[in-house]
Amino acid sequence: PQDIIEKYGADLLRLWVVSADYKTDMRISDGILKQLSESYRKIRNTARYILGNIHDFNPNTDMMEFSDLQEIDKWALIRLSKLTEKVLAAYRAYEFHIVQHAIHNFCVVDMSNFYLDVTKDRLYCTNSAGRKAAQTTMYKILVALDKIIAPILCFTAQEIWSYIPKLEGMQEYVCWERMPEAKSDEDAAFDAKWAKIIAVRDDVKKVLEQARADKTIGSSLEAAVTLYCSDEMYDFLNAIPMDELADLMIVSHVDLVKGEGGVKGLTEGLGMSVAHAAGNKCLRCWKFDTAVGEDGLCPRCAKVLG
Repeated sequence: PQDIIEKYGADLLRLWVVSADYKTDMRISDGILKQLSESYRKIRNTARYILGNIHDFNPNTDMMEFSDLQEIDKWALIRLSKLTEKVLAAYRAYEFHIVQHAIHNFCVVDMSNFYLDVTKDRLYCTNSAGRKAAQTTMYKILVALDKIIAPILCFTAQEIWSYIPKLEGMQEYVCWERMPEAKSDEDAAFDAKWAKIIAVRDDVKKVLEQARADKTIGSSLEAAVTLYCSDEMYDFLNAIPMDELADLMIVSHVDLVKGEGGVKGLTEGLGMSVAHAAGNKCLRCWKFDTAVGEDGLCPRCAKVLG
């Protein structure tokens, strides 16, 4: 154990203990520890990224109500609630490997690959209520996540806790805090809607990768995406503001067209094509816009700076 602690740290050894299913033979090797160090790094980097984006957030004055958040923020908090419910049940049942797997999956799939990626533009390029909504969401996620990991990654959790802006009544040490409570409000229609949006996004990402390989675009923000939709899919996507749809896909422009066309994906009633976005690149947000001015800024960025 001392050799492992000196090489990887005590928290990595603790992570190995919980990751192993003690009902079967427990295996350990340098390869297993290296794999777990990647899992640990994902958790740590998720916390580090959030801390960097809430450095100017005061939870006592800036916190927004759930009802005032954007839909994607609500989706993230609902995913957090489901994680909390799963993890607390696993803790109570001594199924610690489920705890480790669920936390890793949340940090990688829900946060890094989707929510934190999609909200970058809102965080970096705006100063509106939308930015505060994203910060509110990230703050709540980090506080709950830190409490959840504290029994396992006790040193890392306290390090994170020391940097989290405190609400009145918060304890000095995270291990003195109560575990977060899972909200039990289920909304099947909301879950189904966002599962469909994410499925569309995943299909678009594959087409963007091909366009990148074909040298049609460099980064995804150079892309303008045309979605060829069945009547049902058109009505579904058209209910989402086009700028939000573009942000979800991290592209500069999205067009919806009724009818068949483009490359078919896994989502029924959807075809896709990618072209280089028209206009010039905004020097601040890197989106392409036909209204970029002589100062190199799109109208939105010029307004924010003005």
